[in-house]
Amino acid sequence: MTTRQFGERVARVEDDRLLRGLGQYTDDLVPGALEVAVVRSPHAHARITAIEVDAVLDVVGVVAVYTYDDLTAAMAEPLPLLIPHPALTHGRTQYALARDEVNYVGEAIAMVVATDRYVAEDAAARIRVSYQALPAVVGVPAARAAEHLVHDDVPGNIAARFEQSTGDATAAIASAPHRLTLDLEIERSASMPLECRATVAKWDTDTGRLQLWTSTQTSTGVRAAVAAKLGLDLVQVDVITPDVGGGFGVKIMHPWPEEVLVPFAARALGRPVKFIEDRREHFISAAHERAQQHHVEVGFDDDGRILGLSVQFWHDHGAYTPYGLIVPIITSTQLLGPYKPEVYEVAFESLYTNTVIVTPYRGAGRPQGVFVMERTMDAIAADLGLDRTVVRANNFIQPEEFPFDQGLDFQDGKPLIYDSGDFPASLVKLKELVGWDDFERVRDEARAEGRTVGIGLACYVEGTGVGPYEGGHVQVETSGKVKVATGLTSQGQGHQTAFAQIVADELGVRLEDVEVVTGDTRRMPYAVGTFASRAAVMSGSAIALTARSVRAKALKLAADALEADEDDLEIADGVVSVKGAPGS
Repeated sequence: MTTRQFGERVARVEDDRLLRGLGQYTDDLVPGALEVAVVRSPHAHARITAIEVDAVLDVVGVVAVYTYDDLTAAMAEPLPLLIPHPALTHGRTQYALARDEVNYVGEAIAMVVATDRYVAEDAAARIRVSYQALPAVVGVPAARAAEHLVHDDVPGNIAARFEQSTGDATAAIASAPHRLTLDLEIERSASMPLECRATVAKWDTDTGRLQLWTSTQTSTGVRAAVAAKLGLDLVQVDVITPDVGGGFGVKIMHPWPEEVLVPFAARALGRPVKFIEDRREHFISAAHERAQQHHVEVGFDDDGRILGLSVQFWHDHGAYTPYGLIVPIITSTQLLGPYKPEVYEVAFESLYTNTVIVTPYRGAGRPQGVFVMERTMDAIAADLGLDRTVVRANNFIQPEEFPFDQGLDFQDGKPLIYDSGDFPASLVKLKELVGWDDFERVRDEARAEGRTVGIGLACYVEGTGVGPYEGGHVQVETSGKVKVATGLTSQGQGHQTAFAQIVADELGVRLEDVEVVTGDTRRMPYAVGTFASRAAVMSGSAIALTARSVRAKALKLAADALEADEDDLEIADGVVSVKGAPGS
């Protein structure tokens, strides 16, 4: 019989190639491609009064220079707002190249295409951009004060205001035996994958097809955006995601300006074009996350049970809102974690600042919510003189209460319902693992040695496996090899191994006979992407169901050939035979 693979410890399929330096990243592809350098704004907020490119046009090796005035049709329109929301009343997105105003340091203004990156960088340095500096709005306090506006047509710098509640929290807090108020702040952070953003495009004049390789978490999303911007049919665009040196959310954002500018130039010039972002560019022109300010009011009883919880916060989403309100909505809903306050109300404002955009990254708003709720729990414990774990346990949803409806709508617009869990058991296990009840002794011993040690804990619930869909394609070659494709992309999660394990088990074939391809629209043209720990749930399930269909087909064909009943057949090591008669 074939050894069971799924859930077993096996050597990762990817590792041999990657550890020997044989990975294929975007910059390794299409040698000889023209290369790009981007002129970026040094100002947080300014009006562009002139762009002088004449000094660049005669530089040896320079092939083309693009500014906003060179963009036409859909390319001259703002980039898409990916996820609209009714509360997002003043959504704004940037142009691929700034039109007449820049709103953050690092915003793209011009693009130079040259024979290599060195020439492109030297030429970009010769472009002269004249600016009229404008007041910059930086940070949540400045955005709230609204003495200056990021966008003249957005009153108060407010892109959206959103509220949800499960009742009258103000009344519940007012009548509670104990009350506290907290003001908490979470600073900005930047996503730093080892590989920065990277895109290379090649236009085939004979077939009228575009091939695009890009370091992304959503190849099909990029494909749709590029096709729309370039006025192409979807079937004319192939997007292939090679090895990706980390994503962490910054690469689920799409399209980046360069992801449409590079194929635009490749088609116009009839030559392959490549953009490889450097680290400084990534700091100032890729996405950030986190920055929020929270005001918390909480009422609770003598045991620390929350009777009313009111949270108001202000979210800094940067200069534009291409990803809608996903981050602050997740903050507002995942803040509750494993707890069940009797009444909860939350309101947030999503604010413009003259800073780089904020999009989902490593938790996508959940870390902010968890921080706020856990600090609230600690404050309640300190106020009552109770152990921090006791207060948490007193507020847990109990195992018998599942499924538990928190009474809110999640980021996808669906009810926030927890399906299962045993939070009290998890806390008991956590305390045992860290030696919580013995910590006082450990602290005293450390203090006697002149050392200071502390202990803390945090609890959270993560919304994962979100839809709406993924697909799987499974094909058995005449050689017996099995080719598997799914549309989401890989950035080191081990998809080639995990999905191969699923198929090997479902089909009864050897792991080494299964080849998995991800993120290639030629093999799987429709998908959503890799984020929110959804690959195994969505693509893994789709692949399993597809493999079962293939298995059923194989058994049906074999039953006809062997003149046997399908129920009497088995598949082992890729061979179909009659049970108990392997040679059959």
